[in-house]
Amino acid sequence: MKILTIAGWMYPDQEGGSFRVVYEAARRLAARGHEVHVVTQKLDARHPESEILAGMRVHRYRTTAQSGLRFYASTLREVPRLVNRLQRDIGFDVLHMHHPVSTLAANRARAARCIPRIVILHSLYFLEYIDRHTYSARTGEARRLAWLRWPVARALMWMDGANLRRADRIVVLSDFTQALARRRFPGCAARLVKLPGGADLERFTPSPSRAEARARLGLPAEPVVFFTCRRLEHRMGIRELVEAARLLRQDGRNALVLIAGRGALEADLRRQIQEAGIESAVRLLGYVPEEQLPLYYRAADCFVIPTRALEGFGLVTAEAFACGTPVLGTPVGATPELIQPFDPRLVTEGATAPALHRGMVRFMDEVATEPGLSERCRRYAEEHFSWDRFVKGLEDLSRDLAAK
Repeated sequence: MKILTIAGWMYPDQEGGSFRVVYEAARRLAARGHEVHVVTQKLDARHPESEILAGMRVHRYRTTAQSGLRFYASTLREVPRLVNRLQRDIGFDVLHMHHPVSTLAANRARAARCIPRIVILHSLYFLEYIDRHTYSARTGEARRLAWLRWPVARALMWMDGANLRRADRIVVLSDFTQALARRRFPGCAARLVKLPGGADLERFTPSPSRAEARARLGLPAEPVVFFTCRRLEHRMGIRELVEAARLLRQDGRNALVLIAGRGALEADLRRQIQEAGIESAVRLLGYVPEEQLPLYYRAADCFVIPTRALEGFGLVTAEAFACGTPVLGTPVGATPELIQPFDPRLVTEGATAPALHRGMVRFMDEVATEPGLSERCRRYAEEHFSWDRFVKGLEDLSRDLAAK
């Protein structure tokens, strides 16, 4: 088949869970013999307008800004122009569409109207917007959405709904996202298909040993290491994780919490750590290069996913299990459906700091010393988190639609 993928962002141009889904799906479909083209945003002047990457042809469009009205306007102008040209020159059998703004733009292209469309729904954009603007960045306390932001939230909800209405099939990665889409947009229910995400099982492996991984990263050998890799924003629960680390220190527990990632809360988190006097118990690592991530997963005794809202899947959960590292997570979004079948003790009672603290204590006392834990994690990843299953499902959907 000839497949056109539309995505606002894609790994390795940009790092993040949904961006990696774009990359893994497209490159693996290309490896299965399909002609795959990807339309994505040009984020860096050094990125070529067009190139062959991992077997797929990447076409990058320019935007006049990375956010705001100019970003929307330029995306809505450039994406349809590129889609129309590519369809005229190549002629695609199916469209795979990621990210709401680029999807809305692609739907405006005349050529897109005659091509079957599959939307890969990573999240509902309007709910993320509301969550992002209903808390105090300084204290983390909830607040009402300002009345000036309601028109934006309604416009984003319209955009999410318009994209789903125009899709022939809607792929979700979890039961949580499927239920959310059904509840918010009931008219799309019959077109929803669940295809769980995965991990690169060749890249994320249970080697080297935990001791060697720590030595290579310059980490101490003794403490129990909890690791997380998240955007530093409110819904990710990082503030609560830092407070849980303070409670562990208060208990006299020998634990080290490593937090990788960048985001708007970085300065507030540093202040929180300093005011609590736990600089030796919590480290903000900042940006961790992709090539070092498997080492950090291996160096940790436990990966923590402390999300407090809207966790659509969490590729980091799959990656940690693939590295032989158990995952402790909050009962939020898709996290329980990923972790509970492995060990229900690794799902916390809530998304608060005390609940995270109790879950971390339970891990240290009950789970961490179990024999064969690393091997069990790896087997679980192999059984549940293979990209091959995701890509085969996407391929079958595409064939069915292209044949109609």
